Amino acid sequence: MQSFLARVVEVFPTNTPFYERVKGNTPIYNENKNFTQEDIHTYGAITYAYENEILQEDYAFPFDKNNFTFPIKGETVIILKIESETYYLPYSSTPYPNYREKVRLKVAAEPVDNSINPTGGKDLRQRKETGGSNNPNAKKDKENTGGYIVNEKIKFLNPKNGDTIIGGRVGNTIRFSEFFLTEDSKTSSPGIFIRNKQNSELDSKPIGTLGEENINKDGTSVYITSGKIKIPFKETIKKQKVAFKDYPSSDKLIGDQLFVNSDRIVLSAKAKEFIIFGKGNTGIITDGKFSVDSIGDSHIHSDNNIILQTKRNIVLSTDGVGNIWLGEVKKTTGKAGEDIQRAVLAGELIALMEEMLDAINKMVFATGVGPTGAGPHNAAIFTSIKKRLGKIQSSRTFLSK
Repeated sequence: MQSFLARVVEVFPTNTPFYERVKGNTPIYNENKNFTQEDIHTYGAITYAYENEILQEDYAFPFDKNNFTFPIKGETVIILKIESETYYLPYSSTPYPNYREKVRLKVAAEPVDNSINPTGGKDLRQRKETGGSNNPNAKKDKENTGGYIVNEKIKFLNPKNGDTIIGGRVGNTIRFSEFFLTEDSKTSSPGIFIRNKQNSELDSKPIGTLGEENINKDGTSVYITSGKIKIPFKETIKKQKVAFKDYPSSDKLIGDQLFVNSDRIVLSAKAKEFIIFGKGNTGIITDGKFSVDSIGDSHIHSDNNIILQTKRNIVLSTDGVGNIWLGEVKKTTGKAGEDIQRAVLAGELIALMEEMLDAINKMVFATGVGPTGAGPHNAAIFTSIKKRLGKIQSSRTFLSK
């Protein structure tokens, strides 16, 4: 086996026809011959030049096609020649997570103080002498990088002892750790920290600065943690917790946990059930609207009380096509004596009772000397009752016909 550093000269798009160049090279399709020449396309193929800039007319392929970083023109890679095949592996020595180029060292203009550079690489002053940029807003020449624009604002993560870190080019990272965010920085507590887009406050930090994940300021975060790991999560909602009175305090946000924090979260079960189990209390707290739409029945069941509390209105509506049942749902005529009867409309009841009291006050009584139109002797009592009929209706609860 032979290995050496090389510079990427050309990167071939995955759909590039490749049969005439590699003749069924095993890194592409192994020994499988059940395809035509038109089926063979590149997968991570590059050409490269030796460090002395002499172009090597040879193609290299990912050493592990299941786990590799597709290089960019101008980057440095490790070339592995094994028997008749040529492979490449990533190589990094610069402070730029999204451009992996070998630093070509020259003599520094002044003594180097490596203590100011926590990456263990060369001092920024020396890097400036060797062509490295100290300007976080600088960009590599697009022609030299095959059209890829290098964002030098992206920073490496600060590793903890024993960490495994997988980093993309644009601030998307996965950290496998046992000490990151632990309460005492000593107790082994496994955690997986996924971050997409770094905290923008790191953009203006000097090149070589090491950053850390921030669940409150990164783009999207997924933390899978256990043990002594304490998540410094801070909610952004303004809604006061009224119903969820047992919301855990910050000192209890430890143990086996899953945190997902982003500007928008969409969970979809495209074919089967979507199920949420909560062994403890389960709460939904929002500054916006909360709604549930379903084609089938919607059920809420509790072994205790169901409390609906609001500062505005509670509306139970069937859009005029269904019934509203308070209590049980059974077939009924609603007649007197039945367990389930129809609700009464207070306005209609008052109107009927007013008519009845007016009729009573106008009653004509037959006597031995003929009818009398004086009305009942206690007519004043019926008139008083009529004036108080409005008290039977609620001032805040309404029913539809």
